[in-house]
Amino acid sequence: MELMRLRILVFVWRDIHHTERGGAGGATVNIHEQARRWVEWGHQVTMFTARPKGQRSRDNIDGIDIYRAGGRFSVYIWAIAAYLLVLRRHADVILDIENGIPFFTPLYSRKPTVLLMHHLHQDQFLVEMGTRIGKMGRFMERFLVPLLYRSAAIVAVSESTARRKKAALRGGYKLEIKVIYNGLDHSLYVPGMEGCTKPAILYLGRIKRYKRLPRLVAMMPLITESIPDAQLTIAGDGDAAGELREQVARNGLGDAVRIVGMVSDEEKVRLLQMTWVMATPSMNEGWGMTVLEANACGTPAVAFRVAGLDEAIIDGETGFLCDDDKEFAEVLVKVLSDKELRERLSRAAIEWAARFDWDRTAHETLDVLREQSNRKRA
Repeated sequence: MELMRLRILVFVWRDIHHTERGGAGGATVNIHEQARRWVEWGHQVTMFTARPKGQRSRDNIDGIDIYRAGGRFSVYIWAIAAYLLVLRRHADVILDIENGIPFFTPLYSRKPTVLLMHHLHQDQFLVEMGTRIGKMGRFMERFLVPLLYRSAAIVAVSESTARRKKAALRGGYKLEIKVIYNGLDHSLYVPGMEGCTKPAILYLGRIKRYKRLPRLVAMMPLITESIPDAQLTIAGDGDAAGELREQVARNGLGDAVRIVGMVSDEEKVRLLQMTWVMATPSMNEGWGMTVLEANACGTPAVAFRVAGLDEAIIDGETGFLCDDDKEFAEVLVKVLSDKELRERLSRAAIEWAARFDWDRTAHETLDVLREQSNRKRA
């Protein structure tokens, strides 16, 4: 018997063509890669996102119908109006994507709902939003999410996220959370034929305060003491980019650190293939998508031993996990100095990354959406 075709309504903060600083993050890539596959498989996908200045209110990307309205915070209010006036006619099931704050769809919809959680934001709220707004975000994540989504199916992108959510959310130990890992585009992320001739470190991603890039930049004098021609490339943009550029200029690190801003997909892959090691000093991640993209290109990664990244990196095999800045800098020197070690890490990284695939991710999430829709109907 042919499986039922679903009408899937997605609420997410950014779509893949988002134009504000930092562009689309890992959560956006995750849902876009899945949603375009659902469309290819015959399902209807409608997506509601924020509307940056200059973007159209309606769009269609890879067969996904896009509705845009509102800004960073007002998007949540616009979502209610859009749903009640238009979008509820486009939904058999809702996928509500929580990046700290979900869209609280159970407050205004009786449709079957799946909540997709990326990582725990409790400390991140204070770093990114300040004390007053940050405490409000912490309250909503800790108390309102488990209260409002008690009847929803819940998905997390890693065991680390699931474990931390259960520990931090009020009554979280009662939550049944299914883990579905991010995938990879193995036609795009492949090992390169030639590497950079200069010892190269790469950070690739959004430049946000919780990414803690100033700590990585501050390590460069220690690294260049041992490896004078080592260079750190920072590719990406975000609201903390100005502070980072000031730090580089103030400390006279222009020869050792270059900030190249946003890059195209082609340039991104080239950087991942050319670099000797990926460095990710973030305070926490849901999973660490850029780490696996680097691994697929044959590049090992170094990160702090924090949630998400401690699962994306197999310590000592595909890269290294560090406990403090001194160890982080020493490990980077070790990897840059030892060609045999880099080659061993590279082989293991490629093998590790091969386990993750967007088709598998999309099928697993679709099964949850279908199951939740059927359960609600029954």
